Amino acid sequence: MAQLRAEMERLEATRVAVVTTRSLEASLPRLPISPTTVICISQHAPMTEIRAGAEDIGLAGVRAIVSFGGGSAIDAAKIISVRLADSDGRPIPHVAVPTTLSAAELAAGAGFTNEQGDKTGMRDPRLMVSSVIYDAELTLATPMQLWLSTGIRALDHAVEGFLAEGDHPFNDVMALEAIRRLFDSLPRAKAAPDDVGIRTENQLAAWFSFTLPGASAAGLSHTMGKQIGARYGIPHGVTSCLLLPHVMRYLASKVPDRAAAVPSADEVYGLIGSLGLPQHIAEYGIGEPELRRAADELASNIPAADLMGIYLAAL
Repeated sequence: MAQLRAEMERLEATRVAVVTTRSLEASLPRLPISPTTVICISQHAPMTEIRAGAEDIGLAGVRAIVSFGGGSAIDAAKIISVRLADSDGRPIPHVAVPTTLSAAELAAGAGFTNEQGDKTGMRDPRLMVSSVIYDAELTLATPMQLWLSTGIRALDHAVEGFLAEGDHPFNDVMALEAIRRLFDSLPRAKAAPDDVGIRTENQLAAWFSFTLPGASAAGLSHTMGKQIGARYGIPHGVTSCLLLPHVMRYLASKVPDRAAAVPSADEVYGLIGSLGLPQHIAEYGIGEPELRRAADELASNIPAADLMGIYLAAL
């Protein structure tokens, strides 16, 4: 973690805030910094907690923010950094130290849960973090199911980016390589949970998966997952486990040539099952009425009936 200390010196940050989760508080001594204040964020980044965190950080006179955790902590830190921008609109510098494979650290956007309990988000170039530090040693405390499910989230990024409309030759190369690496390395991570080298391979694959961030984050699996995730307490990575194979089956008829270039929906479903990850929405106490509401609210370019068909296939 010498890189984190060097970044704080580069930013001339003598007062630093850490945005993390309660599950990682015990790991904070492993960071080579002494934070002025620590903000803990819950799953799906509730806006009430983000506002309170911004107020605490603002009062502390902080010069830099370090996010330490997964997508919720990273997205919350992004929003806080922009909310506390200076008079010229410059956000507080934000250094991300991810502990999952969600790739939130690579996006110029941030998701949060509003007061109604629905997941929404914002986009702003200023949300981009100042730098990212990948350190597999710091991920060893991440529960294996969380690690693997966010790995499927990374697979979701790569697949949806590859299947997106338009021409994206650079992303295609990176996405296919990300898919290959994830299929290879995620089962090995499950078999050897403490192998730092394999976790580093997982991190590289997740990085490669997100070179077309706008299209990936707006993909059908992502969008449908966000519609039910925060509302019913389903983590981001798990929504990809539940929905990605069924979305792929739906899209295969729309973009058959592209779909033929990636693993099949059955192969993705098999990978998720082999990792021991959730595969049925019903496990989360959700039934047809809740899914119909989600499909109706989401329907726009894609008919509600088609969306409902995907949800029911994942039920």
